[in-house]
Amino acid sequence: MLVGIDLGTTFSLVSYVGSNGTPTLCPGKNNDQEFQTASVVHVGQRGALVGELVEQLLDEEPGLPLCRFVKLSMGKDDHVFTDQEGFDYNSETVSALILKKLKQDAEAATGEDISGAVITIPAHFNEAQRQATIDAGRLADLPVRGLVEEPVAAATYFGHGATTAEKTLFVFDLGGGTLDATVLQATETGLYVLATEGAANIGGKNFDEAIMDLIREQFRSQYGRDVENDKEAMQSLRVFATAAKIELSQAGVGSITKPILLSGKPMRVTINRVQFEQAVEPWLDASELVCEEALKAVGMSWSDIDELVLTGGSSLLPCIQQRLKDISNLPAGRTSQDQPHAAVAYGAAIIAEQKFGDKETIAPPIKQAVTTNELGIRVYDPDKKKPVFHPLIHKNVPVPVEQRQTVYTRSDEQESISIEVLQRKDQYSPPDVLGNFSFGPLKNAVKNSPIEVHLGFDEDGRVRVKAQDPRSGQHIDQEVSAAEGEALSDQYQRIRNWVVKG
Repeated sequence: MLVGIDLGTTFSLVSYVGSNGTPTLCPGKNNDQEFQTASVVHVGQRGALVGELVEQLLDEEPGLPLCRFVKLSMGKDDHVFTDQEGFDYNSETVSALILKKLKQDAEAATGEDISGAVITIPAHFNEAQRQATIDAGRLADLPVRGLVEEPVAAATYFGHGATTAEKTLFVFDLGGGTLDATVLQATETGLYVLATEGAANIGGKNFDEAIMDLIREQFRSQYGRDVENDKEAMQSLRVFATAAKIELSQAGVGSITKPILLSGKPMRVTINRVQFEQAVEPWLDASELVCEEALKAVGMSWSDIDELVLTGGSSLLPCIQQRLKDISNLPAGRTSQDQPHAAVAYGAAIIAEQKFGDKETIAPPIKQAVTTNELGIRVYDPDKKKPVFHPLIHKNVPVPVEQRQTVYTRSDEQESISIEVLQRKDQYSPPDVLGNFSFGPLKNAVKNSPIEVHLGFDEDGRVRVKAQDPRSGQHIDQEVSAAEGEALSDQYQRIRNWVVKG
């Protein structure tokens, strides 16, 4: 069985394509009415707990140690959770526990083993974040066949069964912690990505925290102190704020008044929609800027867009929808929001079947993807007298793509040459180091011997490096991705036989 997985910041889902060619969500193994898994993990004496079970335990144990929003740490060499035995977990391992739970759910729902999975990622993810996602699947014993960008998956689902004429689509994908704005061309033959922009710090999490700040201010006013350093109070506050956000987003609800107990102190909280929308104004402005950058990248304006596609749970917020209506000036009939919570998982399942399966799907295949980050190497700038990032491939270029750079040995009998490969979101962002590429041993090198370096993205958006010594014909071709190291092996041995409860 092939599956598509939406590994989300706040919720994750798994889907497969049925015999009729229609994608279907897999329910929870222990609850057939639950189709999304909260991306929250606790590891302790009870074992590895994932999802709603953790949320339920929070009602009884507000101080329960847990890990949320792990997706926002993918690709970073950080520990995101420490269990009761003092064992540290990185983002890949925590994500693997979520994937293990989804794997169990899917296999229980269908009675089949998973033969391949396509996992979705934000369009703006760099190579390190993409590799971390694949590593998480490997730790979960999940056969990851590929990655697909979330707005592309949503657009694939949006086109499922459609036979419409050519359209220019703008996919606005706002999830729990990330935002992608992507311009695509939908044709009868398939989908062509034209440009994408994204932000790793805009999502439902920010809107929850805006409400949390409002409540903390009321608490300070009433009791003269903050609850910022009270872990239990902050977890209770987050759950309360999420529920308040959802309620305030319902039609006809202008304000809410509810009791809450924080740090043993009772308080009656009143929040109105105007307060909430004023508090999140900076995030609305930031979202608008991402949209404008996506259009600018492809030389378009809103008047060139035929249809605005909204996906991601946070796109349901009225203030988001109103801001998009104001800036796009598109009539309601040209805005679509079909299954915003599930569209990405549905699209991933369709793409998995299109690429690796044999079931018929009436959906547009992906014909073109683009680079989502700049790619280059570090070189010495004699004018600035320091090493600098030298971009070889720019953002929003169709893949596969490759560029060549000639570098030179610095001494006679040099045994190898090392190239530092870097990636950055745009010219205003600092570059991230993907790794050092070492080419050698060189044969009979003399000073200033040329080595041709070919750097590029393959059709799946993965980074590849080639190097060739034109004198000897010696060459090497590889992905820039770390092999399984001791840390990953250690984490795998720790969790390989765990049964995740959820």
